[in-house]
Amino acid sequence: SGRTLARGAGVLYRMNVGERIHVQARKTDGTVYRSWQATIESVTTDSIVTISPAGSSVFNIKGEDYPLLHHYRAYYWFDKFYNLLEVFETNGKLFHIYLNIAAPPIFENGIMSFKDHELDVSRYVPKPAELVDEDEFAEAAVKYQYSKEFQEQMYAAAREALELANHWEARPVPIF
Repeated sequence: SGRTLARGAGVLYRMNVGERIHVQARKTDGTVYRSWQATIESVTTDSIVTISPAGSSVFNIKGEDYPLLHHYRAYYWFDKFYNLLEVFETNGKLFHIYLNIAAPPIFENGIMSFKDHELDVSRYVPKPAELVDEDEFAEAAVKYQYSKEFQEQMYAAAREALELANHWEARPVPIF
């Protein structure tokens, strides 16, 4: 039937390819700092992939709309502490791969959300990937009282994300 189940917060959610879903990026305390709608491109038992065309609305913490300037494809794994964005020029050329070091997505009330832990990996193709926003991670570690073990877990995820970014083979630009 094209419907696939995804598990979130202990509940199974049915999701259809082509379905529009609400997505929220949250701070560790749960505060929504960015929200948007995306279209499900694919879904499996271990991941969901969404696409968003240039011009799509993205709302910040104040509710202000900052439309996307590029086409995006986002990969969210249910068992990884990162998600990956492929960023394409409107002419279809891949130019940026970005990974948020974040909790796996959860599904509640028809919304997919993830907690962003501030550490990020950025790769402007064809340059190598870099670990970025370590200053923001250090501030979050204090603000949210990240344990030493949690910080080590996030740096381990970042090392894995760096490796992934450097070897990532992007699919062609999404067709909208």
